[in-house]
Amino acid sequence: MSKFYTAAMSHWKAQKDEAVATLELYFLKPVGIGEHSEMLAEINKWTQKLAEAEENINALTTYFEDDGYAKEEPKKKRVLNG
Repeated sequence: MSKFYTAAMSHWKAQKDEAVATLELYFLKPVGIGEHSEMLAEINKWTQKLAEAEENINALTTYFEDDGYAKEEPKKKRVLNG
């Protein structure tokens, strides 16, 4: 297994886990948050981090094998008329 591939996946999975944990805190235990006036901005920031992590994980798994080798170009689905 490629160490660089593993490191990249670990990075994005950790960012995803951090974003989920933070959002869970904001949604379920907002009394633990000091500055409530910025809460929605923080929720938006962590939602963006979650989406970025998920997108990057999906990109890596779509285009690369676990060993770091690039997969063949994904086949495009053809639509048949008729």
